[in-house]
Parts: sequence; structure tokens; C-alpha cells
Amino acid sequence: MTEPTLLVIAQPSLASELAEQVGADRVCCKSDPYEALMEMGRRKWLAVLIQAAVGDYAGLCRASRRLQADSRVLGLCGVADEMQVRQLVGPVLDDYYICPPSPEDVKALRDLASGEVMPLVPTTASLRADVVAELVESARSVPELESRLESLVLRLTGAKARWVQADQIGADDLPLLLSGQDSRVLAAPRSAAPLGEAAAATLLAVQRVLPVLIANASRMDSLHRLAVTDHLTGAYNRRYFYTLTEQVLAQARGTRGRVALLLYDIDDFKRYNDHFSYAVGDGILCQVAALMKRVSRSHDIVARIGGDEFAILFWDREAPRNPDSLPLQTAYDLAERFRAAVAGQDFTLLGPQATGKLTISGGLALFPRDGQTVRELLRSADKALKSAKRAGKNGIALVGE
Repeated sequence: MTEPTLLVIAQPSLASELAEQVGADRVCCKSDPYEALMEMGRRKWLAVLIQAAVGDYAGLCRASRRLQADSRVLGLCGVADEMQVRQLVGPVLDDYYICPPSPEDVKALRDLASGEVMPLVPTTASLRADVVAELVESARSVPELESRLESLVLRLTGAKARWVQADQIGADDLPLLLSGQDSRVLAAPRSAAPLGEAAAATLLAVQRVLPVLIANASRMDSLHRLAVTDHLTGAYNRRYFYTLTEQVLAQARGTRGRVALLLYDIDDFKRYNDHFSYAVGDGILCQVAALMKRVSRSHDIVARIGGDEFAILFWDREAPRNPDSLPLQTAYDLAERFRAAVAGQDFTLLGPQATGKLTISGGLALFPRDGQTVRELLRSADKALKSAKRAGKNGIALVGE
């Protein structure tokens, strides 16, 4: 059975049409962006075709480019969406097709699916060889060279690397890249040859395996980001927020660390969606999430809980110097700073016909006073949030107020 070579992310009607025209055995169709991203994480495709009508289009295209760096990423769109898609050609998309595709376009897709069109060649390989060459030129011995290359592998992949002699693993051909439980094993020739010859052999080995290291690391990094972040705003998603918060709370129980949870949403957000469109609403969510990240401290945890509802965990990396100090004022000041920043921000997406202003309401809960777990803290913060709404919105309420 022929393995599909084209991944089509499109609405079912268009996907079925393309599969019939190009060849059902050559095309894998997905209408759910998350399922498509998982397919891209499992294997490489000759090309990925993405319809403009599917989900967060720009974000999906960027994620596809990260996961399929050496493949063609192509757009599919109607005439009405052409301008939006054309803007992504270059840094994200390689090209795009207008739907329904012309006979010439269908033939081009058939050629691509059959492998008659060569896949894109990575442009970074020679640059990375240059990086390695610089290390070789400055090394004074083969062990020093290998030490520097191990550091390079660690920086590129996040995994330690170690060298072994080829005869220790029965290798007949070099180079080899073996994945260990907690390290990368690199096999390269070792000999009593002069430094120049030995370094050249080692360099040749590394140049062959380095693209594999980088591609694997990039793919794992992309999959991790997709698993833990909200695809629209880039904030952490609800599931990962629960995981991180429980870790922070476990640490705080042992160190008497200070933790506060702010739950907030955008006042009257449905009105903005209904009046300006969901695209504008999505843009507002992204801007508010980015503003929250700028206002908060780098170690605080920002997440989108759902819809227009966000949570942020304020916590101290170290236990307070004064055991009797209270976290309330610090957390409340940070929450108020964010509320004021949103109220003072000019949201240009709303256009000249609107005020360009938004407000948020939030509820602040403290650990361990208002909850011992993330679920208990969220419930307490939600009650305080409702109090802020009843008090007229555009405010931060504490539990019990």
C-alpha cells in the first residue's frame, strides 16, 4: 500500500475533492488542526496544504513550518482570502493555490505527491557546518574538539552527548547517532593521526549527524510548545496551568512560599465579538495575554483557562525573608497594575469607530488561606471575580470582600 505524501488540512468537502483529483492513496486529509499537527509530529511529508478557512490560520501555518521545516507548506484559499494568505508567503508559506484548483494546479500537486518535484533543501546546513568548522579551527587537540562539540550538541538539543570509539559498538560505517536514555551517543573515528587529519574525520562525522540532531530537537520543541500552550494566545493552556500550579503549591508547602492566583476576564467581551467579528475578538485576546506577560514578572505563570477567561499565578521563587510578611499587598499591587494597564491600553483593532478601550474584572485568591489546591484556589477566585462584576466591573476583588 502506498504511503500518503501530502497532508491536506481543509474542510471535508475541499479535502475530498483534492483527494479525488490528486489520488486518494497519496493524500491524508484532516479537518481538525490538532490532529493534523500530531500527524506532522509523527513523520515528514513532501508537502502540507492548509486551507485558509481552518482555525487560527496564521498560527497553524507557523506551527506547520516549524514541524515540517524541510517540506513545502502551501496555502489553499478562495479569492476573498487571497490577500491574507499572500502575506504569509515567504517566511511561512512557500506558495498558495486558489480554490478550486485549475487543471494545471492539480497536475502540479500530482507531481508533488509522486515525488517528481524535489523537496526543499534546508538552507541552514552549510551555516551549521561553518559553526562546527570554527570550533575545529580553534581546537588544539581532538579531545578539546570533541568537548566543544559536546557543548554544541547540548546547546542545540538540550541533551548531553558523549563520544565512543566505533569498534566499541561494532560500527562499520560512520557517523552514528544513537539515542541513549539521557544522552546522545556520537561515534566518530579515533586514530593516532595528526590533529588536522583526525579533526577533519571528526568534523565530517559531525557534519553528517548535526542536521539530524537539530531537526529532532526542533520537532520535539515544537511538539512540546503545542502540548502546553494555547494555540491562539501563546499563553499556557488550562491543563498545563494545573500541572505547573500544583508543582508551585507543593514547593510552597515546604518553604512557606507566597502564592496568589488571579482569575480575570474581559468585561462585556461577547459584545466585542458580536459587533466587530470573531477575528477582532481573537486579536484582543492575544493583545491582552501579551500585555499580561509584559506587566507580570518573568517567573509568574500566565494561562488561558477558556474563552476570554485567564489566570495568572503570582509566586515567589524563594521563601520570604520575614516569615510574618504578607503576600496580599504584593499580589494585589501586581493585579491592579495589570488592570490599569488594560484600561489605559489603546486597542487599535477596535478601529476609529470605537473607543479603543477595554476593561477587565478579576478575583484574587491566596494560598493557603483560600485554597490548598489549584481547583480550590480557582473556585475561590471565581467567587471573588463574580463579586467584582457585581460591584460594577473594571476592578479586582479579594476573596471574602
